Amino acid sequence: MNTDYEGCNFFDVIATRKTIRKYTNEIPPLEAIKKIADAGRLAPSTTNTQNWEFIAIYDNETKEKMAKAVNDKYDELKDFVQSEEDKNKINGYKYYSMFFNKAPVVFAIVEKKRISTILSILERNGMTDDLLRYYDNRSSILSMGAAIENMSLCAHAIGLSSCWMCAPLVAQKEFGEILGLNPDDKVVTILSVGYPDVSAMNQNKPKKTLDEVFRIVL
Repeated sequence: MNTDYEGCNFFDVIATRKTIRKYTNEIPPLEAIKKIADAGRLAPSTTNTQNWEFIAIYDNETKEKMAKAVNDKYDELKDFVQSEEDKNKINGYKYYSMFFNKAPVVFAIVEKKRISTILSILERNGMTDDLLRYYDNRSSILSMGAAIENMSLCAHAIGLSSCWMCAPLVAQKEFGEILGLNPDDKVVTILSVGYPDVSAMNQNKPKKTLDEVFRIVL
């Protein structure tokens, strides 16, 4: 763990962070995991609701239960499709959805139910469900994304690595049961965390250039 994170250059952290899917067996200290959770806590959120919970899972049995839930859900999806080509694609997706159980620590990022003021007003005044969906800007989930980005950058700044995962959420309902969540709360991301395995450090495809993703309107 890098204990000199106070001296980290912010832009260097952004530029050098990588998604890492393979970790050593070394267990990150609780101090580091709390630091990552605190970075999530400090993120901006819609109307400062802070409707989140960060659950750090060290327990291997819990991780295995979660991985089994993902495996079973993908098998259900595979049974639903007809073509062998699509079944094979689902198998491939399943493979990349389950490695989190090998990570030393797994964060379950939980979105706590939040009632939108504007949508509540529109609903009370008779707006149809279709129009309500149109005006739902999903600000709550954007808040969650801000927290997760903070956590990912913090992990890198203190010498750890992470992978922001949504594919395991096919078992979102099961995750809630395993982790004892309230029915209205839901896991929106799995963030695997650990010390990077050096063999996995250079497997990311390059980022697009700024010219490919940026334009100016004058």
